[in-house]
Amino acid sequence: MRHSGPAGKRDEGRKAMRRSVICFSLLAAFLLAFLLAAGCGNTSAPPNGGESETPVNRISEAVNISRMMETVRFLASEELAGRATGSPQSATLQDYLCDRFRDLGLEPVDSLGLTDFRQPFQVPADRCYLGRESQPGEVVEASNILGMIRGESEDMLILTANYDGLGVDPQSGKVYPGADYNASGVSAVLETALVLSSLEETPRKTLVFALLGGEECGGFGASALAEALEERGLRGRVRIINLEGLGAGDGDYMDAWDLNYRPNRETVLALEDAAETLGVYLELGGADPGTSAGTFFTYHFPAVTCDWSWFQRSEHPDFHRVTDTPERMNTEGFLKVTRVVALAAWLLATR
Repeated sequence: MRHSGPAGKRDEGRKAMRRSVICFSLLAAFLLAFLLAAGCGNTSAPPNGGESETPVNRISEAVNISRMMETVRFLASEELAGRATGSPQSATLQDYLCDRFRDLGLEPVDSLGLTDFRQPFQVPADRCYLGRESQPGEVVEASNILGMIRGESEDMLILTANYDGLGVDPQSGKVYPGADYNASGVSAVLETALVLSSLEETPRKTLVFALLGGEECGGFGASALAEALEERGLRGRVRIINLEGLGAGDGDYMDAWDLNYRPNRETVLALEDAAETLGVYLELGGADPGTSAGTFFTYHFPAVTCDWSWFQRSEHPDFHRVTDTPERMNTEGFLKVTRVVALAAWLLATR
């Protein structure tokens, strides 16, 4: 991946040509959507009595940074004590996330055999950050939290983010707040679920919002989800966008890591379309920098990780440190990447 200096920019001629193609395709898509809505007798009143808004405006303008930061502050609070898998605080957080999904009107993902929002699995206790010695063979209970907006088909676009953290530093007794990593990703998934569910439109593909547990322990949540998808015969019908580290440092660009995996191309194109439309510079990376997408890749599921300015790791100076607090987050970058992902998710789910 290239970012710094003139050699790090894309060829301007190719970019200009692509911009023209993107703008034309988006205009055509939105015009078609408008005509279809009109033909179906859509008589809902536009906000504030004004003219009907395009999906771009309705989605991007609805993303609210104050609301997202409120979620981040809760997840990073002393109350949740670093969100260690297997801790009482993790159980409290799971209840909170289930309540949020319920309030948004999401449904359990019944195509995975779930009757509520929890997908339970076990994690070896010695892999968790519990601040105590584990017993031989001891396991702790963990869960992914899954909800969906049902589409016209069982084809899925899944937005993922891990909600667990590193607990408490056993030497200093200080909490690892994990605001950027990864309360930001959780908050963006919840915000996107709120925005897209408020459209009250049925997408062609089912939209799944997946908050993963046990990831900091070694990718257990992603593995549990991938195995469930595989067991249900959904390989080839799923695309995944993973969100991590959306709000740190002084960088001015968004990353999309596609693992140089050809099946990720459709997702990358949607992210490029959305970023171009919203005026956000998108930097494409190849090899995954060690995220949940790498786990999904081992199961042959297309998965792209999005973050904010991760290529130069110095731009995330608080990564896995007790200084990763909400006050140090780059809220402008956080807002931009969430808007891009929300729009790209809708494009992928409705194309």
